[in-house]
Amino acid sequence: MNYINSEQMTKFLEDGYLVIKNVFDESELSQMQNLFDLLLEDAKSYEGESYLGQDCHYIFDEGRLNRIVWCGGRQEKLLEYGINKKITGPVSDLLKTKDITQIINQAHFKLPGENVEFEWHQDSDHRRYDTDLWNDLGINGSYIQSVVAIDKMTYDNGPLKALKNSHENGHLGLKKNPSQIDRLVREYEEVVFEMNAGDVIFFGPYLIHSSSINTTDMQRRVFINGFCTKGANKKEYPGVGIGRELCIE
Repeated sequence: MNYINSEQMTKFLEDGYLVIKNVFDESELSQMQNLFDLLLEDAKSYEGESYLGQDCHYIFDEGRLNRIVWCGGRQEKLLEYGINKKITGPVSDLLKTKDITQIINQAHFKLPGENVEFEWHQDSDHRRYDTDLWNDLGINGSYIQSVVAIDKMTYDNGPLKALKNSHENGHLGLKKNPSQIDRLVREYEEVVFEMNAGDVIFFGPYLIHSSSINTTDMQRRVFINGFCTKGANKKEYPGVGIGRELCIE
């Protein structure tokens, strides 16, 4: 079964990302929003100190909640949503394989006044490309990240941004060579993703992207799930995220 059409595949290959609108309906969104509320309530008990347990990893940056790694370890329903075929179907098509491994299941929070942001980067650095912990099997870098907008994402509330077409460079090792970033920002068109709750964006490991500070009084939350081609990843992630093997029919 094809979950994305040829036009969508072409757009992904050309731009480096694909946005699909209205992937999740109001009922699904309401449930996910409630689960994120419960995660935030749990976060208060840690009083700004990061927590690493068997279930998940709450990460705070100078007392500000940044993200929860393997959030589904704390709220199990998010494990189910993380492998919903509305997400894994397009991922399977983009990786051109039925056999994928889930390695990311995260809740990201941009709360009003907390000034959380992510600088320009490639996910290939986080996945440990060019090390023994990663084996690139050749199709779209063997990794696809999906980002579900839990709330409306606007120009002002800390949106995801990308440098369009920047994936064409492959793995640049920006973490070791950050001096490249200024040139790349000048060279490529910056795209700001304004998304409605329930929209999903998919992109590969080489797309250079970032997100800015939330300057509004609204929350901006996203649900991130990442998948690799089976056999690509050798790294063990915190929480329950050692890797879930999936076969997408």
